[in-house]
Amino acid sequence: MTQLPGIAGEIEDAIGLELTAKLLRARGGTEVNIPTRPGPNYVTELLGADATQRLIDVMGAGRIVLPCGHMRGRDAERIARRDKAMAMLAAGRSLREVALQCDLHLRTVERYNAERDRTIDQPKLPL
Repeated sequence: MTQLPGIAGEIEDAIGLELTAKLLRARGGTEVNIPTRPGPNYVTELLGADATQRLIDVMGAGRIVLPCGHMRGRDAERIARRDKAMAMLAAGRSLREVALQCDLHLRTVERYNAERDRTIDQPKLPL
């Protein structure tokens, strides 16, 4: 019986809770390429060849979006992550890099970037 919902639960069924948590902490909220076979790739380096093969057997090869879920933290931490993400976006960092460093979902970072773009493009009102 899985402890995690959705895709995270399917991954947990394949590789166990400990390795699923490790994967979500490392890449939660971003797309990950499940390889066609274990080898010299990020997933195999993180999980090991046996777990990667089990993941391939259950999920198949291809791209999946990993959820963050409970891996993200509380409100004060969320606000700090948002502020850091906005600063990184302003500095020109990539969406993926921001998502990984700030422990945010890629779609959340995309939303922050869109907010930032609207604020930058918004004309000033005359005084």
